[in-house]
Amino acid sequence: MTRFTTDTPAGRLARQGSPPSLAIEEDGGLATLLGGQTDALGRDAALREAAILQAARDELQQAFSTDGRRHLLNPFAPATERNAEVITVLRQAIGQHRARGGPLARVPTDDETLLAIFAATLGWGPAQRYLDDPRVNEIKIIGRRIRVQESGKPFLTVAEQFAAADEVRDRVVLLASLMGVHLDAQNPQETLPADHGTRIHATIPPRIPPEDGALICIRRGRRVAWDLDDVLQRGTLDRQVHEILLLLARARCSFLIAGRTGSGKTALLESLANSWPGDPHTLTIEDHMAEIHIRRADLWTREQVNTQRDPGAFGRVAREALRQTPDLLCPGEIRGNEAGAVLALVLSDHPVITTLHARSCAEAVERFASFAAMPGAYMYEGRRADALRDASGGFDVIIKVDNWEELGLRLITEVALLDGVTVDEGVMRPVIIPLANVDVRPDGRIAWQCRVTVGSGGLLEWAGDDRTPASLREKLVRARALAQVRQTATTLDAVADAIARARKHLLAGEPERAMAALRSAWTQRRDPRLIGAAQETLNQAPGTFAAIARQAATEEAALRRLLVARRWRDARLALDVMMTDLALAAQAAPPGGWEAIEAMLRQGIAGESAADEARIEAERALAQGHARLAIDILAPCVVAELPAAVALPLVRIREQAMERLVDAGQGSEAALATVRVQRRALESDVER
Repeated sequence: MTRFTTDTPAGRLARQGSPPSLAIEEDGGLATLLGGQTDALGRDAALREAAILQAARDELQQAFSTDGRRHLLNPFAPATERNAEVITVLRQAIGQHRARGGPLARVPTDDETLLAIFAATLGWGPAQRYLDDPRVNEIKIIGRRIRVQESGKPFLTVAEQFAAADEVRDRVVLLASLMGVHLDAQNPQETLPADHGTRIHATIPPRIPPEDGALICIRRGRRVAWDLDDVLQRGTLDRQVHEILLLLARARCSFLIAGRTGSGKTALLESLANSWPGDPHTLTIEDHMAEIHIRRADLWTREQVNTQRDPGAFGRVAREALRQTPDLLCPGEIRGNEAGAVLALVLSDHPVITTLHARSCAEAVERFASFAAMPGAYMYEGRRADALRDASGGFDVIIKVDNWEELGLRLITEVALLDGVTVDEGVMRPVIIPLANVDVRPDGRIAWQCRVTVGSGGLLEWAGDDRTPASLREKLVRARALAQVRQTATTLDAVADAIARARKHLLAGEPERAMAALRSAWTQRRDPRLIGAAQETLNQAPGTFAAIARQAATEEAALRRLLVARRWRDARLALDVMMTDLALAAQAAPPGGWEAIEAMLRQGIAGESAADEARIEAERALAQGHARLAIDILAPCVVAELPAAVALPLVRIREQAMERLVDAGQGSEAALATVRVQRRALESDVER
């Protein structure tokens, strides 16, 4: 059995807190036969015995080095599974030591003592209780101090700390050796290959001062595959941004995701991939760490490379990816010249989702182009301008994510479209069209400002001029056509099935499950039958859905105010938001259904568009001296049906035209006075 020496990490660990034991008493006879010890140690005493810790470490290290248990070395391994194995291994070892003599013979066999011994040997000492807490997402060990981040909360420095900084270094060096990784003075910084996407990044001297011991960052990986619904539930985006990204994913767009370390880039990549339409064959390429999870494992090809050992592996695998004809390519984080091969994939018209470090959407595409033109890059070496042009025309969407550590939130902060490049004073720049950005309201609440909504026709609807790039519009139209072909025979059945399941849940006293079934069908088809079934569910359990009733009343009142003010486009946005949630749509539905409101909005928006066109023509006619023609052009516009802000410019043009006619003796003073009264009333409305 291996013994402690004075110059090994294990030896130093065992001596922490007390001098080595001077003697080891080995008992036998009746005490051994009966499974008990006449001089058994208490827990604290056992944890101070260097020989006990060494023996326990040897037993645990041997047991956990096997393939069946090696995954439990992951600091975030499920505590229930790992603890059961720890208790089994140590109890067996204690029994053997009691039978033949040994330092473990005097160790108590209660669960608490055995788990404390694990924490003091192969485990992480004072940090172990936080690693075992499923609410903890990330732990940083900085020298002796421990910082912990729970889900949805900022980092906190906890009271517990290690006895000495070199204890932390010894633990991570030992863990690295058990995982087959060399972490030493010649290689003082490494990422350890833990399971389930857990990241363990370790830095030791001489990369940092010896007195600092080690810097260790342990980030919990996801054990289940996320989609966009999962990131919505975690507050990474709001429902409107969720609908926009879902539309773009279903259109099979290529995404470039930017952000700093720990901002959630990989989680968003995974969420988009798992929101892809149909049953795509997905190919992922990851460097060293396995973090991406795809739900359809039977249609998932996972390529793993290690660029530390083979710098060209990532780009080589990316070039070969097309031979596998995947439906979706997900190269992991871009760090260098592999960007050239990834860009070649984008230009092959295969949808690609990838990530890189950048501080903004604009910087992301510029940085990607620089990577693609690096020495050794495929196709684009030394051709940065070409790389920028092709990246700006190949990628459809850029998303910027960030980690607001102060609030404990990972957020999508920017969403933008790419539409080629422009050249300004000889400098080429990407054309970036903002779609949404995060904002903090005066009351401190986080909100997203969106310039588009998802229209009922499967296209982006803009608050102003339509800025959808032609290539993206083509993808959206194609996605709409494919969805109709794929779903025509199934969505009717899906609605009927959802209604039947909802009624069964209601009979079983499960109104929330009933509403969940109906909501799922609503995302596929906005069928009026679902409104009726949802209303039945709401009526049978008003207490359960009291919050929905309050929210619906608030949003209905806001929509009514917009309709009264004839702010048709704003009302359209408000209605679209309300209609994304079936429960809200059912609770607030007017007596005649939403069809009448939809028709009113279509008519109002069409009137606004016609008024804008008439205003432009009337201004042109007036500028050319044709006052009578300007009035005739404006005549079809019904001011009473237009928003005040739209109607006011029309009335001002009409007033100017009539003033010219009156001056020329061709107009009526009374008619001009009426127009002036109308103009002042509109100005008052606009000011309010």
